[in-house]
Amino acid sequence: MEKKLAAYETMYVVDGTLADDAIAAIVAKFTALVNDNASDVVIAEWGKRRLAYPINYKNEGYYVLMNFKSEPTFPLELERILGITDGIIRSMTTRFDGAVVTPAVAEAAPAEKAEAQTEAAANSETAEKDAE
Repeated sequence: MEKKLAAYETMYVVDGTLADDAIAAIVAKFTALVNDNASDVVIAEWGKRRLAYPINYKNEGYYVLMNFKSEPTFPLELERILGITDGIIRSMTTRFDGAVVTPAVAEAAPAEKAEAQTEAAANSETAEKDAE
C-alpha cells in the first residue's frame, strides 16, 4: 500500500532564558526526530526574539521553523513530544499547501530599504554640492 505524505509546517519557541548549549540540544533533538520520521525537511532557526506578550513570565524565546513531508500520524506525535518537553514555551503544527519559503531574517523590510535608498541618494547629492 502506498504511503500518503502531506506537507506540514511546525514552529516552536524554546525558552530564551536557557543557556545556549541547552537551546542547541533541544533544537538538535527535534531536528533528529523530524529527519528520522519525515522527508523534504527544511529547518530555519530564527534565533532569539522578543515575544509579543509574556508567556509564563518569559519575554524572550528562540524561534525554530520546520517544514517537512510525512504521514499524517507523525505531526500528532511531534506535537505530543513538543508539549511534554521542558523548555518549549509554545508550538504549533499546521498542514502546509504552499511552497517552502525560508524567510530572510537579516533582510530589511521593503519600506525600510526604500527609505535607506532615498536617504543615501540625498546624502550623495549633498556631498556632490559640497565638493563644488
